[in-house]
Amino acid sequence: MPENTAEEAARAHAEATIAVDLRTTLRDMTPEAMAKAMQLGNTSWTFTSFELAEQGRDGDDHLFRITYDTEDGPLPLTYRLRDVDGAWRVVDIDRAS
Repeated sequence: MPENTAEEAARAHAEATIAVDLRTTLRDMTPEAMAKAMQLGNTSWTFTSFELAEQGRDGDDHLFRITYDTEDGPLPLTYRLRDVDGAWRVVDIDRAS
């Protein structure tokens, strides 16, 4: 069981993204989630701030909407976090509607 909550992990991931801390950002994601992130087709990777909203649960997964403010405008994403070997990991990411 992770020492922190899923919400704390989602917030830390978003903060690492804003800080351009690629090491932490990549460590937080499964390879599948990273592949999905690369397919999003985002034209700006300059994130200036974010808003985090819990979206509930789906089985063992915790869903969060993280809306990043970018130079191109808001980028709303849905993150799916799961306990993987005792640590929260982003296992899926997609554009939020």
